[in-house]
Parts: sequence; C-alpha cells; structure tokens
Amino acid sequence: MQYKSPTQYPDQVIIKETEHWYITLWKNQYYLGRASIEYKDLSKKHLSELSNEEVLELFSLIKSYETALKKAFDTTNFNWTCLMNNQYKEKNKDNPERLHLHVWPRYKERVEFNEKTFEDEVFAHHYDKHKEKYVSRDFLIVLADEILGNWNN
Repeated sequence: MQYKSPTQYPDQVIIKETEHWYITLWKNQYYLGRASIEYKDLSKKHLSELSNEEVLELFSLIKSYETALKKAFDTTNFNWTCLMNNQYKEKNKDNPERLHLHVWPRYKERVEFNEKTFEDEVFAHHYDKHKEKYVSRDFLIVLADEILGNWNN
C-alpha cells in the first residue's frame, strides 16, 4: 500500500486520515505502535476548542487504533499525552504546531515483529521518552499494513 508522510517528517508514515485528523507512525518505535493523532489544520490550539463532531471523530480513531494494536500485538496498555509545549517556545513562534496527541503503547510481554524484538523495560511506570529504537520507513510500512489489517472500519 502507498502511504503519505507529514511534510515536516518525510520518513514517517500516515496510516489513517479522517475529515479532521490523521494518524502518523513515528520513526522511534521503542514503544511498538508509537504514533500521534494530529488535527489537520492550525485553527485549534486546545482540546476544548474542538466541536462535538471533531471530538467524536478523534475518539473513534483512538478506539479503532487501540483495538487494532490489541489485536495485532496484544498491547497491554496505552499512555496518551496532549502536551503542546513546543507551541509556546520562542523558537517556534513562526512555526505553529498542530493540535495533537501522542500515543505510547505499552507491553507487559516482549513482542516479536518483522524480525525485531520490542521489550518495554519500564512497563507499569511512566513511559520514558528517551528510550530509542529507530526503524526504517520500510519497517513502518510493514507495521502500518499490520495495524490496518486489524482495523475495524
């Protein structure tokens, strides 16, 4: 399958789009399935600004994504964050950030996928954003195919 990439991150993979949102797999896959869900335009800065329709669409994506990862990899838990801290850094004043949420899938057990092993060494504790396991775009495409193959439409 052909996948688009976010303009600012050409090696990442957009796996799903809706009217208002898209899900992007990140190159750092220490937490297998690590992704973000981003609002498509820059008009909203806070979750409280979303319309009911946009919130329902977002939570539909969250539910479908979690379900697909559970089916594909027996994911134990999910850590979600919506920090938006970069939005307020002086260096980014001319480069606004889209409203987005990060997902950090968590695994009690080791996972083998596409000839790689994923082990969550800090399971049951706060995710460690400094843990790294960078993968190729080709790996992300195989991962996207697996996730979408377990997606309930």
